[in-house]
Amino acid sequence: MAGSRAQCCTQLSRQSPAMSWPPDGAKIEECVNKILQGGKGKGKGAADMPPDVALTMYAAHLLVRAAGGDDGAATFEGPVGTPFMNDEVMGALGHLAERAEESEATREKLCARGMEKVVDHLVQQNMANDDAVDRCSRLVVAACVHPPNKERFGETSLRSSLQPLERELPKAAVAALS
Repeated sequence: MAGSRAQCCTQLSRQSPAMSWPPDGAKIEECVNKILQGGKGKGKGAADMPPDVALTMYAAHLLVRAAGGDDGAATFEGPVGTPFMNDEVMGALGHLAERAEESEATREKLCARGMEKVVDHLVQQNMANDDAVDRCSRLVVAACVHPPNKERFGETSLRSSLQPLERELPKAAVAALS
């Protein structure tokens, strides 16, 4: 099943860079259903969950793929494919940061599959893209409100990558990691 999950999310994430966020509901449902068929959903599908939960699941899996990871893997350990950045990924970063700002449940789940490593890789891969780095920084700030996440994000190279930057969000992320 992992191949079909990765294929679904890879296919969706490699669409035109002009694709806007959020993606079409049918695309979210298709991808989330494939993810859940892999054992996480205990017979449930995207239609059985609140739309914001399905969108957040979709966003997290898209970010794994954008960092070059296999979204079918149990955890993200590093890139195994070609990283990419597009408007959909930017939207997913913003969505995940917003959900982490609003929801303790989201913050608690962020590091379960290695999201701290995903964000670290996205920052390293996109240092020339201020908007991408700022969105990653916003996610770091929100994630670090949950103390275990602060430790996990602190084990990455994010602090050293963001410290030289003079913009507000990277500075806030460095402060959140301290």
